Amino acid sequence: MYKTHDKCRICRGKNLKQFLDLGAMPPANSFLKEKDLAEKELKFPLRVLFCEDCGLSQLGEVVDPDILFKNYVYLSSGMPKKFSDHFKDYADEMVGRFIKSKEDLVVEIGSNDGILLSAFKNSARILGVDPAENIAKIANEKGIETIADYFSEKLAGGIAGKYGRAKIIAGNNVIMHINDYDDLFKGIKALLADDGVFVFEAPYMRDMFDNFAFDTVYHEHLSYLTARPFTKLFSRFGMEIFDIKEFPVHGVSLRICAGNIGKHQILPSVAEYLKSEKDMGLDKFEAYLELAEKISVIKKNVLSAIVDLKKNGKNIAVYGAPAKGNTLLNYLGAGRDIFDYAVDDLPSKIGSYTPGTRIPVISSEKARKNPPDYYLLLAWNYKDVILEKEKEFRQKGGKFIIFIPELEII
Repeated sequence: MYKTHDKCRICRGKNLKQFLDLGAMPPANSFLKEKDLAEKELKFPLRVLFCEDCGLSQLGEVVDPDILFKNYVYLSSGMPKKFSDHFKDYADEMVGRFIKSKEDLVVEIGSNDGILLSAFKNSARILGVDPAENIAKIANEKGIETIADYFSEKLAGGIAGKYGRAKIIAGNNVIMHINDYDDLFKGIKALLADDGVFVFEAPYMRDMFDNFAFDTVYHEHLSYLTARPFTKLFSRFGMEIFDIKEFPVHGVSLRICAGNIGKHQILPSVAEYLKSEKDMGLDKFEAYLELAEKISVIKKNVLSAIVDLKKNGKNIAVYGAPAKGNTLLNYLGAGRDIFDYAVDDLPSKIGSYTPGTRIPVISSEKARKNPPDYYLLLAWNYKDVILEKEKEFRQKGGKFIIFIPELEII
């Protein structure tokens, strides 16, 4: 069901050192139905290693992807409007820069229910690839042609033969989920047009240092993005990064554009990010040990705060049931003994229970009929949206516990 990872997936080196151990946890998106509560949950080690050869941070264990992705509960289109606006702007930029004809092909790896591809639909031919059969079905029903499979060199060759080569291959919040980068990049090379662009977004590892966003560590996220190791990876396949941008999505995310060597002008942003990472010491193992110590302090502070509130007779719930929130809850070891319920408005999560901690998930409408005294805000990346949405709760004396970047109660 899982295997221990003993060599770096970018440079193949074996000089890996552990800096963070969050313990054994269930997969972060393995929400339970009531009938599952009598069963024992699958749990796997959650450790993060640093490659001293190339600087990539990566999990120590790789869980069978079928366990994680074949039946997925996360729907991109169910996220707040801020998220869909981001993808519309994303598509508009890519079209303006790289799409020259409506016959150009855009392929997205890990396309989910088609939120990004739908924004390309009027400007190019589109095709999604996603292994989650339930979500691929939803996308196809929405008119976003989607292949329910894992992206691979073999699949890419078949797509190129049937549809032609792609002007853009996108991968958003998915590239860090992939274990075999050799197969991934052979697939990209087989499918990408000679002057095409491979563009991907993922949470930026620097956010873990700046804001201690350690809850982005879970079994789906096999690697953690910094620019320096990826310059080496692209180089191995005759490609180069030519642009890097930063966006306030999932905390802080990077959008990296790459292409075949010599086909695109390399913008100053690439050198700027490489320098800033070096200046921060992100190429040194010692920095990661310091980060792990700060994470352990956050755990102690949050646990102390919620236990004290509970002892004083306060009712506490969690707001949001994101995958990353389950990392925090399981790391704290806090479940129904502390929290009355979790609030989330994704239909696929309402009526389920959080993995490991088994907190019932209810809608915000139902929660308003029985509000707690305090919410622990798990969906911290939507903090401003949620605080505005729950203005009445706060006006009546309700409070939110924020734990990133530091503990505060507002």
